[in-house]
Amino acid sequence: MAKVLILGGGTAGLVAGRYITAEARRLGLDVDVTMVTASERHYMPPLFMEVALGSAAPHETWAPIKNAEKIYGFKVDIDRVVEIDLDNRQVKTDGGKVYDYDYLFLGLGVKYVWDKYKGMNEYGYHNYTLEGAMELHERLSQFKGGKIVIYAPESPHTCGIYPYEMSLNLRMYFEHRGIEDVDITIVHPSKEPGMGLGPDLVRFFKREMEKARVKFIHNEGHVEITPNKVITKNAEVDYDLLIKIPPIAIPDVMSFMADDKDPRWAKVKGPDFRYPGYDEVYVVSEASMPPLGLLTAGVPLHNATVVAATSILHQIHGGYPVAEYAPTMCVGHGYNTGFSGNCEYRWNGSKYERTCYLLFKSPLVRLMKDSFYRGWLDSLRL
Repeated sequence: MAKVLILGGGTAGLVAGRYITAEARRLGLDVDVTMVTASERHYMPPLFMEVALGSAAPHETWAPIKNAEKIYGFKVDIDRVVEIDLDNRQVKTDGGKVYDYDYLFLGLGVKYVWDKYKGMNEYGYHNYTLEGAMELHERLSQFKGGKIVIYAPESPHTCGIYPYEMSLNLRMYFEHRGIEDVDITIVHPSKEPGMGLGPDLVRFFKREMEKARVKFIHNEGHVEITPNKVITKNAEVDYDLLIKIPPIAIPDVMSFMADDKDPRWAKVKGPDFRYPGYDEVYVVSEASMPPLGLLTAGVPLHNATVVAATSILHQIHGGYPVAEYAPTMCVGHGYNTGFSGNCEYRWNGSKYERTCYLLFKSPLVRLMKDSFYRGWLDSLRL
């Protein structure tokens, strides 16, 4: 029997568990798949923005991950990982359990490093957790007008299009409330909005932001956040409400796997996301995407998981075809509309190169995006 141990119950962990279990069953392979995750809830983080804006209730953002046992057929243990011993192929948990494995899939995500930049931990609101989204919702509901700043101290961050989507949704939110006196500014390390997605999407966001009267300031380096001002090396921007985007880094339990060039990320070997020196270990999270030239968002992570899962099955089965990293379609909100974009990828021997372009724009995209998120969670509900 081949033992596959999955750490983390987020997008990557769930996709890996579903895919490996289903294919092993179809092929008649003797494979034991176990997931260990610290949370009883499988969250859909993009819905946190909807909670902040009042278009989703908190309970709509998650489903019980334990249901995956009955629905998909792999084991789920709720426990926190405290030690990963690659040499002995063991994982230890806070509950005192020790797991051994033949193949290890690390989908532990990232940690938020709020105290990395001066003033960021003390000031501002966010919707990168459900609790944060609920606090931001309360603050927005009380906001009667003034200056809003959406601030990213560094890039890449989780969900690269978030600041642009949020700014456009905020304009709609206040218009629907009949509040016109709102000044919205994005302060971001990119020189133009949406740069990582190519010129088509840059043009889309610039046009939508112009229609929505959203300003954009290139952040050339963080200096300080005060109770009413964001200070960078090239600008001082006043705010009445600050919405902040967290810096991200590799989880503490994986700190020994940090990349030498940039310790925020995990060492990873392409094209199939293995950890160097350990062919049975796969690292698939937002902490392993940047070193390979990939975007830190849910759909790219989904595609990376399929590559890694097929690679594991290839090792177990001997001949199972390893998937190429698939073209990534993303959908996002505009100002009273939405867009669908696509990125095509090519492995150049050291990282993935991408070409992105706009497919179409339509108000229906907003419904498509919302339906996908809710349908994903519904698949985990009994």
